[in-house]
Amino acid sequence: MIFCRACASPLLQAVEWEEQEHDTWRVKLWCPECGFEQEAILDRPQLIYLSLAIECGFTWMFEALAELDVLRLSSCEPDLVEKALTDRIEF
Repeated sequence: MIFCRACASPLLQAVEWEEQEHDTWRVKLWCPECGFEQEAILDRPQLIYLSLAIECGFTWMFEALAELDVLRLSSCEPDLVEKALTDRIEF
């Protein structure tokens, strides 16, 4: 798992990828929770690790969406689930 260095969020995203010389890549990482940005130069094994971490994050996201869908269909409080799905929960 890859976490933000500033806030420890697991939502860190690779927003720019650019191939460099000698089988390395320049990657810009960004945290949507705190706005932290960092550039990194990654070799091939590090790039593969980052790609696998991103795929793992997508898997968790899709599993969470599937759970919300199940809750929406079986919940006695469908309004709460609908608000979560449409990002309309007010705190």
